[in-house]
Amino acid sequence: MEGKLIWMLAAFRLEEKALGKALKKALKIMDKQRVTAHIPIEVKSTGVGIKKSRIMLGKYLEHQKPDLVLITGIAGAVHPGLKVGDIVFPEKVCLIDDLNKIQKILDVQKLSELDFRYRLEKSKRVHTAPILATVRRTYHPEDKDFLRKLNPDIYAVDMESYSLVDALTKRKIPFVFLRVISDPYDMKFPKDDFIDAIFRSKGVKRILILCCHPILFFRLVIIIPAMLKSLRVLKESAVAFISSVVKPEAE
Repeated sequence: MEGKLIWMLAAFRLEEKALGKALKKALKIMDKQRVTAHIPIEVKSTGVGIKKSRIMLGKYLEHQKPDLVLITGIAGAVHPGLKVGDIVFPEKVCLIDDLNKIQKILDVQKLSELDFRYRLEKSKRVHTAPILATVRRTYHPEDKDFLRKLNPDIYAVDMESYSLVDALTKRKIPFVFLRVISDPYDMKFPKDDFIDAIFRSKGVKRILILCCHPILFFRLVIIIPAMLKSLRVLKESAVAFISSVVKPEAE
């Protein structure tokens, strides 16, 4: 895909940083191999949530139309068999509405020419997830049980994928879709807006946020090891993606 525009989409600041590091690492690898290539890859922030991610992606698409998009980031496990750091390639994505019902299910397009999933399977636990559910709030174990009752094929959950898949599909823009599991089925995850506020703030402001939300802070401390592992896997997955789509030419 030499010379074509590629986007990597992320919701959280930490995901953005992981993808940015992946891009730098890919460049270093190519430099060591003494090959040259134009890598028109950009990391885009969609923000957190169903509405915000759709709005942000729409704004980006008003100015540019990419040739390929990587939808990625972290997700919560709904299926008990998924572990922290597992990679899931969803076959479908569904939207859970305010009445806790499945509003619509979308098929995820397949791009058979990309071989990076095969590379990941050599060293990572990789799964095909029948359905990934997009919800309006972070789910706890009892809520995940409810999702599985709605549809036993729901394997993972996040807050942006449905909007992104829907928008790109309607515009006929090719995309690759994967998520890395950051919290297993039985983990209580802090609110997403709390986590985002923590990592976008500094100094006294960050301390005040932590002090005002002691329970969420405690949960955050508990999940830090899992979060670090999932971000490491996310970075490695992005490097594999870049290597599969960028075909450098020897100098």
